[in-house]
Amino acid sequence: MLKTLKSFNSIQTRIFAFFMVLLIAVQAISFAITYYTNKRLEQHQLANQLSVAELVFKSEYDNRNYYLSAFAETAAKDFGLKDVFIDDDSRSFLVALNNHRKRINADLAIAVDIEGKVIGQLLTTPDGPNQGKVKVGPEQGEAFRMSLATEFEAISPLYPLENHVYQLRFSPLTSGASNIIGWVGFGYIIGDELTQSLSQQTGLNTGFVLTAEQQTNQLISLSSSSFSKADNQVISSFIKQNRPNDDYILWQSDLGEVSLKENDHRQLHAFMFLSRSDALESAQKHWFQQVLLILLMLPISLFVAFIIARGVTKPLTLLIKQARFIAKGNYNSKVEVGSSAEMHELAEEITAMQQAILSRENKITFQAYHDPLTSLGNKNELIRVTSNWFEDKTPIAICLINIRRMTEINGTLGHIVGDVVIQEIGRRLASFDEIDLVCRLSGDEFVLAIKHTEQKKLTALIKNIQRSIETEFCYQDISLHLQTTIGISFVHYPNDLETLLRQADTALQHAKKNRLHLQIYHQQIDVNTLDRLQLVNDLKPAIEQDELVLFYQPKLDLTLNKVTHVEALVRWQHPVRGMIPPDSFISIAEQMGQMNALTQWVINEALDQYLRWQQQGIELAIAVNISPENLKDNQFCDYVLQTIKDKRVPIEALTLEITEDAVVADPEHAIKQLTELKQHGLKLSIDDYGTGYSSLAQLKQLPVDELKIDKSFVQNLMINEDDQIIVNSTLQLAHNLGLKVVAEGIEDEGSLKWLTERGCEMGQGFYLSKPVDATRLTQWLIQSSYS
Repeated sequence: MLKTLKSFNSIQTRIFAFFMVLLIAVQAISFAITYYTNKRLEQHQLANQLSVAELVFKSEYDNRNYYLSAFAETAAKDFGLKDVFIDDDSRSFLVALNNHRKRINADLAIAVDIEGKVIGQLLTTPDGPNQGKVKVGPEQGEAFRMSLATEFEAISPLYPLENHVYQLRFSPLTSGASNIIGWVGFGYIIGDELTQSLSQQTGLNTGFVLTAEQQTNQLISLSSSSFSKADNQVISSFIKQNRPNDDYILWQSDLGEVSLKENDHRQLHAFMFLSRSDALESAQKHWFQQVLLILLMLPISLFVAFIIARGVTKPLTLLIKQARFIAKGNYNSKVEVGSSAEMHELAEEITAMQQAILSRENKITFQAYHDPLTSLGNKNELIRVTSNWFEDKTPIAICLINIRRMTEINGTLGHIVGDVVIQEIGRRLASFDEIDLVCRLSGDEFVLAIKHTEQKKLTALIKNIQRSIETEFCYQDISLHLQTTIGISFVHYPNDLETLLRQADTALQHAKKNRLHLQIYHQQIDVNTLDRLQLVNDLKPAIEQDELVLFYQPKLDLTLNKVTHVEALVRWQHPVRGMIPPDSFISIAEQMGQMNALTQWVINEALDQYLRWQQQGIELAIAVNISPENLKDNQFCDYVLQTIKDKRVPIEALTLEITEDAVVADPEHAIKQLTELKQHGLKLSIDDYGTGYSSLAQLKQLPVDELKIDKSFVQNLMINEDDQIIVNSTLQLAHNLGLKVVAEGIEDEGSLKWLTERGCEMGQGFYLSKPVDATRLTQWLIQSSYS
């Protein structure tokens, strides 16, 4: 018992047992797969056989139709046949008709005159001692049974004659261009010749049968000599009730109606059938051969498994132990698994393999943490190295360096030169001992990680880095002058690497946008704050849901000392954040493509408020600010003019204010748009004049009515002589150009009087009133002396 247990626990026995179970399982799975595969193949074979049979039948049947039609047309064009037909020589016509019949070996030839009389009918004897002989048909000289106008034009007319059904096709005989003098037709019998041909091509038993309601089926032809009662019942059920049978493969087609007598109409069906056992006989033989092969392979496989198990003994155990030792990362040990040549060779190969694994692991580890082009660290290395710094809360600075003009170098000199340039920059950066870590993030971006540094030391280091990189680099007699843009972020705990990288990237993008060489991150340049992102998401629904409101600031006519105009200023009444000033969301609207929708809302609301004031007896013209984005829209002018027309507001009730920068961006298009508005009588004003970049030449070309002096020149007017000179010069310039002037930012009585004395037409500012909503402005007008 103990000896038996010990024998079972041996490696040889276990390997043999394993192989035996494995082989039996494989054979069982193979048997199951083979079985189910054969079943699917059987189904596919049966379906394929039926599909082929259907195609063969249709091809054969349609070819007969086409052949008969084509030959009938050919015979109808025979002038000799027409002449005999017209001469009414019955014997000669039958000879001519028979000659045409013999050309295609037709079983039936028939000719009908224009009166519907059969003047020629020839048919061959299909069976019996006179089989194949031609005789005159029984309908010779009688009226043709079918209507000439319909049956002759049918696609496949079936014609019964003397207990047979013919496949018959006609063609008209014409005299002259199109005068029909009769018809000639030819037909093949639907019988044993056709069924035998179809059966040979498809391998299925083929037949034709006539069926009728409450009548026994009449079998016309059958390819098989054996047709049992069971076969007849299956075929009948399938044709009449379309009832399939699992023991047969079946196909049938309704070929049309056959009129045997005046009230005896039957349907002609073609059918094919074969018992499933006959159809799958060859597949069954193949299946049994496969089963036999599987059964024969099982003992052979077990014997081979036994031989293999005997060959694997003691060295295998030693190999397993050493493999486990190597798997723990001990790649420097030498593998020894036996004294035989094979085992010695195996040991050498395993030793070489473990060294190759060690080499690949080192290479993979290096590639995972280093850039392949420069061999500098990548982002993974940056994360790995700085993780300990963040845990120790070490002061860290992250510098993102962008190499300018790399796209130009790649496009002009090629990517090979671009790669050389990147490698040279990497070497120059790595030469600085003050830098704790240099990494390459992407194509033309490097990142420096520096710990224990102060802003002064870092700024000096960055200048040295810039000088080093901007030093001329020569490549194959080509001198390249490289420049950098740098964004810097300092850590402020609690913080993390991703935040530092984002902040450094924000500083870098800000430097690019403003053409700076260096930018240190601070919160004021960060346009990607969470608050701003929330406003971006909320703005479009806010416009659609009327969360916006208009505030109005009065504009005083300094000549009349009366408020005649107001400026509409939009505010956002946020349901959560409360009142939001325009400076916080106008730029968002321009960036997100919502400026047209915002301006349209303001114009609509301003005109509606004008009408409400008008109903209260208050006449106030309203000025609305428009954006440069509005002037880029070719439909903007039409919208403004149509809205004024639809609301029935006088054109002088609205003034559009636009900044100088909007005109500078695209002077030609802006002037075209403004000119169209001006031609329709709309008043235009240049807003914030003096803060933009427009030239006097552009100002002269603008179709505007007034200038609005920016409040920065007016707020300190009484204490700043330079502002007085600028405002006075602007007043003279505007008046010389025929423009009126509006002064913004009036905050004291002295400024108001000074402007009035120098002929300024209008003024607005906090001295008069801050921007307020329509209700409060109405109350202010009632109480104000400027009403």
